[in-house]
Amino acid sequence: MKKLIIGIVIFAVLAAGGMFVLVNQDTFFQAKEEPVPEAEQVIFNPLTGQEIDEALPARPLAFSIDNIGDAKPQSNLSHADIIYEFPVEGMQTRLQAVFYGDIPEFFGPCRSVRPYFVDMVREHGAIYVAHGWSGAAKRYLRKDVVPYYNAMEHGDDFYRVTDKESPHDSYIKWSTLKGIIDKNGWQDSDNVVRGFKFRTEDGQGASNGMARAIEAAANEVYANTGAGSQNLDNAKDATKINFHYAFADCTFNYDAETGEYGRMDYNSVYIDKETGKQITVKNILAQTVSSEVLDEKGRLAIDMCAGGDAYLFTDGKVIKGTWSRDDLDSSTIFVDDSGREFRLAPGKTWIEVMDQNCTLKY
Repeated sequence: MKKLIIGIVIFAVLAAGGMFVLVNQDTFFQAKEEPVPEAEQVIFNPLTGQEIDEALPARPLAFSIDNIGDAKPQSNLSHADIIYEFPVEGMQTRLQAVFYGDIPEFFGPCRSVRPYFVDMVREHGAIYVAHGWSGAAKRYLRKDVVPYYNAMEHGDDFYRVTDKESPHDSYIKWSTLKGIIDKNGWQDSDNVVRGFKFRTEDGQGASNGMARAIEAAANEVYANTGAGSQNLDNAKDATKINFHYAFADCTFNYDAETGEYGRMDYNSVYIDKETGKQITVKNILAQTVSSEVLDEKGRLAIDMCAGGDAYLFTDGKVIKGTWSRDDLDSSTIFVDDSGREFRLAPGKTWIEVMDQNCTLKY
C-alpha cells in the first residue's frame, strides 16, 4: 500500500505540472536538488500553518495569564497563536498564552506559575513570563529548564494598570521584554518549534516547491482513501462545545461563515479588552489528564507526559483520538483512532487541558 501511495504521489506531482514524461532516476533526483529560486521561498508559522512575511525567532513567548474575576477581559489574547486553559486550585482555570507570529505591544494580566505550566512551555522551548509562582514552580524554573522572567525577581519591569484590582493588574510591555531578551541572548538558540500538521498543501511548512506539491498530492490520496483525519466528511457535527468546571465554564460556538469558534464565558461573550471583540479560534483541542491535589491550598499535580484521550474540533466537526508525549522536551502528539496525526485548519488554536473535574459536552 505504501509503494502504491508513493507512486500515486509522484504521478500526481508530474501530471499537475504537465510533466508526465519518462525520465531516468539520475535526472529526476538531480532536478530536485537544484536551489529553489528566492521568489519560491515561503515561510510558515508552525503553530498556525499560515504564511508569514518575515522569518520567525528561535523561541516563542509564553505568558501565564489570569482568568478569574477582575482579570477579565484580558488584553491582547487575540494575538496569541495558541491558548492553553489549565485547571488550577479552587476548581478554576488559568491561561497559558503562546505568542509567536504576532507580538502585541503589551501583555496581561500576568499571574503565577505552576510546575505543569512549565512542562508545557518546555515543549515549545518558549521564553516564559509570569508574575508569581508556587514553591515547587520556583524551584523548577530556577533549574533553568526554560528561559524565564518573573515579576517576583524583576518587579520593576512590570507595571500595574488602574482599572483592575490586585492581583489581577500586572502587565509588561513588549518594548521592555524585548530589551531583556536581547540582553540575555535568549533568541540566540537552535531551538526548533515543531507545531502542528495542517490541512493545507504545506502541512509541514515546506518552503520547497517540489516538497509542497508532494505534500499536496499525498494529502489528496489519503483524503480520497478515507484514511485518518484528512477526511472530515464522515466526522460527527460539533458546532457547540462546552467545558465545565465547578467555578469555570466556557462554550465555543461555531460560525460556518467564518469557519471560526467564538468563545463564551458562561453566558457572556469572551472578549479581548483591547479590541472589544470576541476571542475566536480555528481549532479547539481537548486533552484529557488526571490531576492530584498536592497541598492544603489545593494546588494540583498533573503528569503532562501520561497520555490520554484527545478531541479535535475543527470546521464544525469533531475527531476523536489520543495524545502522547515522549518526554518533557518533546512535543505533544495528537493522533486520531487510526494513528494519523490530527490535521488542523490553518489559524489559531485553543487547547483545553481537562482533568477529571471537567465535563465536556458537544
